[in-house]
Amino acid sequence: MNRLSGSYGSPFRGVGISEVSHRPSMWARWYGPMAERIRKWAADDPNVRAVMIIGSQARTNVPADEWSDLDVVIFHADPARLIASTEWFEPFGSVVLSMVEPTAILGSRERRVLYSDGRDVDFAIFPSDAIPFIGGSPEGMGVLGRGFVVLVDKDQKLAKLSSLAATPMTATSQLPTENQFRACVADFWYHFLWFAKKLRRGEAWMAKLGCDGYLKQLLAQVIEWNTIARHDKNADVWHDGRFLDRWADPAIRARLPATFSRYDPSDLARALGETGRLFSELAHQVAESSQWSYPADVEKAVQKLTENTLKGLPGST
Repeated sequence: MNRLSGSYGSPFRGVGISEVSHRPSMWARWYGPMAERIRKWAADDPNVRAVMIIGSQARTNVPADEWSDLDVVIFHADPARLIASTEWFEPFGSVVLSMVEPTAILGSRERRVLYSDGRDVDFAIFPSDAIPFIGGSPEGMGVLGRGFVVLVDKDQKLAKLSSLAATPMTATSQLPTENQFRACVADFWYHFLWFAKKLRRGEAWMAKLGCDGYLKQLLAQVIEWNTIARHDKNADVWHDGRFLDRWADPAIRARLPATFSRYDPSDLARALGETGRLFSELAHQVAESSQWSYPADVEKAVQKLTENTLKGLPGST
């Protein structure tokens, strides 16, 4: 699901279904008949107050392709009842499976559905009165600012989103505060040593998840900040490293392969070190560009502890 969290920098566009029919549309190409079935269902159900398409199917910048899903946001009078039910989405296609997951904002949930033709639809379900809160939140603006398509708007509330998002947010608004930056750095170095301890204990599985999962999320965050702070104040970076191979500096991308490891203790230790070196370099540059102090004493202490931890690490068998 498009997590209703993302980056800013794109001009706001909201388009209705009648407007979309007059221009090329990825969602119409891949999901047109299904979207029409969803629209008719929503129009006939009085508890459904509004429905819109977001994400790749509504974007023109990095638009959808044949592998993309369909992200649908539903504003309903009784979200709990709808999320618990399975009958309402069955007429849209032959269902293979469905599951429920939380969304990123307002404590809501989404129903993810896979259909037999391979199409998958994420239905994010919110209370009817949540529209102003979503439109006014940074997370919601980050997604809506990339484009959305209105399927149903019974109370004319989605139309007001254009005024809420009329002023595009710049990439620099994604830069952290100094406290946020220092928290990220502390998070990285704390877990850097923590995963080294897992590796030294012989928990290769946990060490690999940490090195190639958790630490990479923090590395992606610093790559975003570094890109904006040092390379392009108007860079259109994406959340969670999405499309990183398109917007990150080539010199940074060239170093990324070495930061990932095989399932092997020695290679895990090597990749952990490469990840730490790249994070350190980029974080130092962010701090310098922002005129903040970098906690070099913390990094030095953790590096020393990590070196001692990994002494005598057995190699692969």
